[in-house]
Formats: sequence, C-alpha cells, structure tokens
Amino acid sequence: MKTFSWDIFFIKITSRKFWLAIAGLVTAVMAYNNCDSNTIVQVTAIIGGLGTVVGYLIANGLTDDATTTTETTDTTETTETDKAV
Repeated sequence: MKTFSWDIFFIKITSRKFWLAIAGLVTAVMAYNNCDSNTIVQVTAIIGGLGTVVGYLIANGLTDDATTTTETTDTTETTETDKAV
C-alpha cells in the first residue's frame, strides 16, 4: 500500500484538471437538484477562482521553500570551506 505524500497531494490540488472535475461534479449535482442556471454559473465561477488562489498559494510557498533551502545550502557549504582553510 502506498503511503501519503504531501508532494503528490500538492501537485494534485494545484492541477487544473482537478478543479475542473470538482466544478463539473458540483454543476451536475446542482442541475440534478433543479437549481437555476445563474446560481450554477456563479458557483462554478467561485470554484474556478478558488482553484486559482489555492494553486497560486501552494506554488508560491514551494518557490519560497526552494529559495530558503538553496540559501541554507549555500551558507553551509561556505562554512565548511572556511573551516578547511
């Protein structure tokens, strides 16, 4: 059995296909419950906007994490080089 991976979770949650699938599911449920078309369009737009915001926040966080990791690695390498001299 596979273990849970946050990296894979973040990739899936930022996928446009994932958010389109969610919007499609919600649209189908709302149509089944005889909601008016304006409400369906508004809810679908909110889901699309939410997907965009979530994708941006996670991508920005991963970029910040990569930058911090690179800076930490550079500092460590410099310190080890200084000790050798």
